[in-house]
Amino acid sequence: MKKHPVALVEDGPSAPTEYAMNRPRREAAVGGSAVGGGTFRDAGGGTLDLHPLRHFALGTPGSGAAGTQPFALTVSPSTLLVMDLHAHLCTNEVIGFLGGGYDPVTKTIVVERAFPGRGQASGRDVEMDAVAAVELQAQVEAQNLKVVGWYHSHPVFEPIPSGVDIDNQLNYQRLFRDEATGVEPFVGFIVGPYDLRMPTQVSEVTAFVAQQRRGRGGDEELPFEVHYGVTTDAPGPLALSAMAAVVVSNKATAGRVNPTELWRPFTTLVDTKPVGGPCTKLAKLRASLLARLPAGIGEIDSDEILDGVAKEMQAAWGIDLGYDKPKPKP
Repeated sequence: MKKHPVALVEDGPSAPTEYAMNRPRREAAVGGSAVGGGTFRDAGGGTLDLHPLRHFALGTPGSGAAGTQPFALTVSPSTLLVMDLHAHLCTNEVIGFLGGGYDPVTKTIVVERAFPGRGQASGRDVEMDAVAAVELQAQVEAQNLKVVGWYHSHPVFEPIPSGVDIDNQLNYQRLFRDEATGVEPFVGFIVGPYDLRMPTQVSEVTAFVAQQRRGRGGDEELPFEVHYGVTTDAPGPLALSAMAAVVVSNKATAGRVNPTELWRPFTTLVDTKPVGGPCTKLAKLRASLLARLPAGIGEIDSDEILDGVAKEMQAAWGIDLGYDKPKPKP
């Protein structure tokens, strides 16, 4: 598995932020489909409730020390860009797979690309279309990658898992379990793009795994936060093509956002106080995507990437975002 320079690695549990303690609660949950198209079961009782993330013990991820994170995790900026963009495009939940590799020697997952899926949305939740799941896995493998995770969005509420999310994650983990080591190298990501209580315009992103543990009332299914590093790889043509493709593929999707619509009447929250002028959903998207770009990318290149997304929206969705329309070929 190719090694990637990592810009940041988070080693320990983070203290709850003011946003985490005060953000709104979810009203519905997401379903899913196993790789290969099998439908996930609904957990019995309370499945729409969100479950606070537990924290692994301090220690090196993948070291095997008691209670520590079972594997190290690194993610490319391209993966975060595509997940974040996909989540911004729809007021319904979106879903997709993550492609990369797992090194059983170092117990490290590297996520290289996000593969947006085709979901069956009800307006309150989403399930991976069974046929799309098979097609998506084939797309991952065609890029010489393995399916190492999944992602979905919580459009306007906190990105922590529901009972259904935990159930789905456990099913995935069993499917990808490494019997030789006992490690289940599969990670779930949740992207929260439009929660009005976020302190900045940058979407909240959570990575998690699930474990079954014995509690006082019997076995419990618990979600654990997974800390990860972000590589310094600049998004290349493949990533930019994937970003354009997800915009085009969502031009007629149910719940597609209006990018000119107001997200909130201020830009940021500082000590719970609104600061700055009104922020549209397009401005919010640009700010969030900008935060995903590696630090080494210059302002001109960054603007070109962000303008490219907006121009693709304008052309594919047939809306006026203020960009010049391409001249017809003679």
